Amino acid sequence: MKKIAIAIVLLTASFISAKAQDKAFEKGTFTVDLGAGFGLYGTKIHTEENKYNYVWNGSSFVKTKVGVTEKDTTDGALSTIYPLKVEYGVTNWLGVGARFAFSDYFEERDSVTGIKPKFTSFDAGVVLNFHLIKTKRFDMPISVNCGYSSFKFISNDTKDSKGKDNGINYGISILPRIYFGDHIGMFFNVGYVGYNYPSIKFSDNTDSNLNDENDWKYRIRGSGANVGIGLIAKF
Repeated sequence: MKKIAIAIVLLTASFISAKAQDKAFEKGTFTVDLGAGFGLYGTKIHTEENKYNYVWNGSSFVKTKVGVTEKDTTDGALSTIYPLKVEYGVTNWLGVGARFAFSDYFEERDSVTGIKPKFTSFDAGVVLNFHLIKTKRFDMPISVNCGYSSFKFISNDTKDSKGKDNGINYGISILPRIYFGDHIGMFFNVGYVGYNYPSIKFSDNTDSNLNDENDWKYRIRGSGANVGIGLIAKF
C-alpha cells in the first residue's frame, strides 16, 4: 500500500507540474516583443497669449498688458508606431516590464509652399500585464502602461521653426499572443492611449524662445485608438 500511495503522490505532483508548465506565461517568464502599428487620435489644442499696447504715460511709452486671449481647437492625428517591450513574470498572472516606442505622425504638404512638416514622438514607461486568460500556446494579457513622452515638431521652413515638449503617455490594451513553439510567437495589440504635452516651446534660427514674445502658452492633449501587430520571443 505504501508503494501505491507513493506512486499516486508522485504521479499527482508530476501532473500538477506539467499543468503549470503547459501555460504560455508563468512566474519567471521573460518576454521581448517588437511590433508596428497605427494610432488614431482626437486632439485638443489650448493656446494662451497676452496682448500688449504701448501707452504714453506723460514722459515715455510703456508696454502695458491689455488682456489675455485663450483659444481651444480640436483636430485629429494619425501616426505609425514602433513599440519595443520587455516583461518579466513576477507571478503566474502578473508581468512587470518596460515599454519604448517611436511614433511618426502623418503631415500634409503645404499646397502653396510645398513644405511638409515633421512631427515625431518618443515614449518610455512602465508596463503591468495581467495574464488572466492563457493556455499552452495562447496568452491574452490586459496591459496597462504609463510613462514619459517627448515630442518634436519641425516645420522645415526657411527659418527652421520648431517646437518641442516633454509630457506623459498612458494606455490600456489587450495583447493576444499566439506561440508557434516554446519560444517564438506573434501578438496583436488593440488599445486606448493618451498623451499630454503641457508647455510646448517654440524656436527658430533667430530666436531660441518665441513663447516669451507675448507670454505664449501652447498645450496639446490627445487620446484615441491604437492597433498593431508584431513578433514576440519568450525565454
